Amino acid sequence: MSRKVLLVLSIIACLLVGLSAYSIFYSPKEKTVLKIFHAGSLSLMLDEAEKTYESLKPNIDIQREPSGSVKAVRKISDLGKRCDIVMVADYKVIDKYLVPDYADWNLIFCSNEVVLCYTDKSKYADEINEDDWYEILMRPEVKYGFSNPNLDPCGYRALSIIYMSSLYYNEGYIWSKLVLEYVHNINVLSNENGHYVLFPAKPDYVAGGKLVLRDKSVDLVQLLEVGTLDYAFEYRNVAEEHGLKYIRLPGELNLKEDPFVNTFVVLYAGDPERQKTVAIAKIRYGLTIPKNCENYSEAIEFLKWLLYGDGREIIEKHGFVLIPYEFKGEVPPELRG
Repeated sequence: MSRKVLLVLSIIACLLVGLSAYSIFYSPKEKTVLKIFHAGSLSLMLDEAEKTYESLKPNIDIQREPSGSVKAVRKISDLGKRCDIVMVADYKVIDKYLVPDYADWNLIFCSNEVVLCYTDKSKYADEINEDDWYEILMRPEVKYGFSNPNLDPCGYRALSIIYMSSLYYNEGYIWSKLVLEYVHNINVLSNENGHYVLFPAKPDYVAGGKLVLRDKSVDLVQLLEVGTLDYAFEYRNVAEEHGLKYIRLPGELNLKEDPFVNTFVVLYAGDPERQKTVAIAKIRYGLTIPKNCENYSEAIEFLKWLLYGDGREIIEKHGFVLIPYEFKGEVPPELRG
């Protein structure tokens, strides 16, 4: 073999070695996907948290799936889907659907309250106040909405607030005029333990009428903004994030703290496979890492940053109230502060 050929082969070999080394040391590494199932009311807060955290950790790709909280946890328990973190608007849905089969623990981290939202386009926007809100909603031409109680905690909270309003104001027609006329197969049972609102698995719902139901509460925001809807029950942080006007409900009703009367909502009533009873109590958001999590250490690191690092400021910026964290089950020591 000639010296010239040997030289060419040597050059080619050096190039191949160099390219191989470059691909090992300088080619971009595949990002770790951190998947989060979460309540719709957390969307804007987590959107900012995602962008901020990814700028700090370029190797992390946060992918989020917003939905109603019940739907979020049932993606895991019923559909067998995988995610790394679940964050919901009612910590009790984690206890009811995920613990102990799909998760070992529950961390309760912030609070909220339910308000009645509207815009300048809403009918009687210049009249509504904290005293006459239910009378405005009952006017024939007014359309109002809340999310589907079977899918979203804001929905069963709104439903319970309307029922409790009948008791609080001592006006039974509030419940009849705002709910029973539009969802015909709802029942209420009362005993010494409290009041049980049975929301059916298949509601006999008057579509296109005064009452509008959507899968999650934030789905109603756009309807408010375009004037299709006059009023909607939302979380206070959602109202503030979207620049909506809102009426604050009496403290006995708004669920910032426990309500004045024991009330329960039976979800998927009549379906023995899915029926669940939820005690209506002060709003507390919860989170967990499911057992089928694929990126446990990355999930822990993100939650440490969110709960104890700069992420805390993002949570509060979006209108949530941070509370002393409560731990249920074997919460990892890294998340106990």
